[in-house]
Amino acid sequence: MRQLFIVIILSFMTASCAGPETVARDEVVNVTGYDFSEYTDQGFLITPEQYLGEYQSIGLITLTQWPAVRKTTRRIPDSDSNTGYRTVEEFYPEDINVEKAIDEIYKVANEMGADAIARFDVTSTSRMNGDLRVQGVEISGFAIKRDN
Repeated sequence: MRQLFIVIILSFMTASCAGPETVARDEVVNVTGYDFSEYTDQGFLITPEQYLGEYQSIGLITLTQWPAVRKTTRRIPDSDSNTGYRTVEEFYPEDINVEKAIDEIYKVANEMGADAIARFDVTSTSRMNGDLRVQGVEISGFAIKRDN
């Protein structure tokens, strides 16, 4: 009887020391890249570097893109309700389309008379939408007109 009591106590002690469950996962590789060839084909330069040739300053451009936030409802089990279920509203952000944002900053620079964006930079940003943190993207650069 005493041995059974010790085994039970040791079992509780061992179980209470266990951390969160480890889950097997596959390897994940994320690669981010942006294809500027569409703009290059039109004679427009986009570069993260400073432009070293002769140019005219057109202006600084900053574009911030936030995804749409959608609401969904679902039913979850609830033993306290008359139906056995309750409805829960959940919010989720849609995916960001960085290529669309790059196209927008290109259009703005082009309309300003620029034929290049130097010091081009893409940065992640976030903001709160109620209790939900929403990830956005900020794109900035220096719009110039190159002297050919």
